[in-house]
Amino acid sequence: MLILLLHLRLLFIRSALACCCLLCTLSVVHSCLALQTNQKPVESITPHTITDATSFLNLSPQERQWLADHPEVTVSNEFDWPPFDFTVSGKPQGFGIDLMNLIAERAGFSFTYINGYTWDELVQMFFDGKIDVLHSLSATPERLEKAFFSPPYYHSKNVLILRSDTDETNQLDDLEGKIIALPQGWSSIQFFHKNYPGIHIIEVESSRQALEYVDQGKVFATLEQEGIAAYFMKKFGFHDLKLSKWIENEELQRTSSMHFAVLHDKPLLFSILDKALATIQPDELDSLVQKWFSREGRQIGSEDIGLTPAEKNFLLAKSSIAYCISPDNMPFEAIDNGQLTGMSSDFIEMFSEQLDISFTLVPTASLAESLSQIKNGTCDILPMINQTAERKSFLDYTSPYLTYEIAIITREQEGFIGNLGDLSGRRVAIPAEVFTGDLVTRNFPKIDLIRLPNTQQCLLQLASGEVDAAVLSLPAATFHIRHMGLNDLKVAGYSGMKDIIRIGVQKDNIQLHSIMSKVARTIPLQDIETVNQKWVSLTFEHRFDYSLMWKIIGAIGIVMTIVLIWNWQLMRLNKQLASAHDELEIKSKQLEKIAITDALTGLYNRRYIEERLEEEIRRQRRYNHNLSVLLIDIDHFKLVNDVHGHQAGDKVLQKIAHILLTETRESDIVGRWGGEEFLILCLENDITGAAVQAENLRQHISKTSFVKVLTQTASFGIACYLPGESKDDLILRADKALYKAKENGRNRVELA
Repeated sequence: MLILLLHLRLLFIRSALACCCLLCTLSVVHSCLALQTNQKPVESITPHTITDATSFLNLSPQERQWLADHPEVTVSNEFDWPPFDFTVSGKPQGFGIDLMNLIAERAGFSFTYINGYTWDELVQMFFDGKIDVLHSLSATPERLEKAFFSPPYYHSKNVLILRSDTDETNQLDDLEGKIIALPQGWSSIQFFHKNYPGIHIIEVESSRQALEYVDQGKVFATLEQEGIAAYFMKKFGFHDLKLSKWIENEELQRTSSMHFAVLHDKPLLFSILDKALATIQPDELDSLVQKWFSREGRQIGSEDIGLTPAEKNFLLAKSSIAYCISPDNMPFEAIDNGQLTGMSSDFIEMFSEQLDISFTLVPTASLAESLSQIKNGTCDILPMINQTAERKSFLDYTSPYLTYEIAIITREQEGFIGNLGDLSGRRVAIPAEVFTGDLVTRNFPKIDLIRLPNTQQCLLQLASGEVDAAVLSLPAATFHIRHMGLNDLKVAGYSGMKDIIRIGVQKDNIQLHSIMSKVARTIPLQDIETVNQKWVSLTFEHRFDYSLMWKIIGAIGIVMTIVLIWNWQLMRLNKQLASAHDELEIKSKQLEKIAITDALTGLYNRRYIEERLEEEIRRQRRYNHNLSVLLIDIDHFKLVNDVHGHQAGDKVLQKIAHILLTETRESDIVGRWGGEEFLILCLENDITGAAVQAENLRQHISKTSFVKVLTQTASFGIACYLPGESKDDLILRADKALYKAKENGRNRVELA
């Protein structure tokens, strides 16, 4: 009995000492981790203890020892490949980063992410042994010779990204003789060199730059995984691009699976990470996909325009960006007492804040002189310029960031003008330096075109009767009509031409062109609207000249007995005038409707819906009325397009839009939010009432028969406005409810 008590006492003492040692060890490890530094530290992941990891992963003694000897592991972090791998203010973000963090937590590692390099540089650093783990990459025979690769944790088929005006293709043979852009270090470059040597490849620094090259027409196409390509196009507003169908090439498609890799000289590290990856469940991976490929994921890092390291160094080395303007082109831009004024002044300020660099105005006397300064290198950019074939010889252009109508301006008594063809044989004024003059001369040679120095001269000669009409950019026409007090002039019609405004960059200045392209593409819509409201007024008054009618009636009364025979002619003239007036009013209403309507579905467009939502939120704050929103997404809509074609997809969108419009209350505001998403503003309706309304719509859609598709369902997310909430917060809550509906099986209604 005594011996047993002594053994128990000894066992208790040993256990107590072991606990004390473990606590001391944890304290020391924690202190050491807190003091660790690295040349490029970004984010440190707090690990489990080695004991926890061993029990959780069933590590071997050799693996446990490796963990003890290597408490910190370095991992790659690309600067601009969202949603997988990117940085925001030096902080790693993305699907791949979150996955690696999960693995670190399960394995008991501390990960230090290495960023500030291009993908090509990171790959080289990995194979040189300077980085322990490379993640989110494809496995190729060449890479498998040097490294272990994990099982795939994400797969999306490779597609081509083309301009919307390009013929549809998903055949690699169609690329023979054409130029495509691919990021440096991508495995697909070797594939093309090996199998399609006739395809010319330009290597760029990132996927975003590849899309920029396609959008600007520098290359024919680029290659990307479908899910990532769709993400890029939505996040960065590549509205002029489209995706091909899946590329029918098994070897190329094998490069579209994502893995992490560890060099062959670190087998224990790979084994530990592989075991940790195996513990991650499918629902955890699905949760990461939902997070990063949703609207919420696209909002992360939206303030970062994605400059490459080379572009950042370019800006650091450049003290200022010199720009020239068209010095007499209000409301767009002008020089007043040596200072920039007009819309350009606001956009230049935005550019400067975005890039953290000063912009310096180079004064010129005319647009022609400004173009000359660009040619000789005195100026770097033109902030507001139209693209022409001649100018492309010395200018590279960004994507458009402003688009306006080219209007036909006449005197008040002129009737409605359907198009420029109606002006044949008449004198028409146009500013000499605008790009539209050559287009009018080429397409309408019977017009007597009068080129004048500027917009003001065109309007003055029109008002004095020296010309019959003027063809002018709508903002410029309305600005000067108001400021010059020319109230007898009006917008009589539209020319069919567009005033498409871009940033022009000095030819072959590749870095600056890429920088300004990213800036132009990321100008917030609300900032553009603010500039428009400040400088441009698009309100028109189309007045009918009733004095002419009364004069005619008075003349008829005086000479009634003499000219009764002419009475029917005068009546006909009166009808023509009234008809012209009605036609003009109808046309004006049509133009107003076009501005706020989605062309495909006939519903309100996103811009109008956002404006109305802002108004209703202000009204709710003032009167404390109920306001709910329904966010609707068509289930498996991509499958409709892939299987039945885009025409069938369009028919589905139109039919569902009709259901939403006819099955809602008159007070509700129904709009197309984008793609296959719709938004309904339920005024004076709380979340309970909105849920009933959504369920009715859901059932109606599911019971409707569609052409080719036969049946179709939709998922609904509902949110009711909360006091003090912003528009974006309200939409975000509805969006989360929508994704909850999709996670729970689709064809259902979920409340925020």
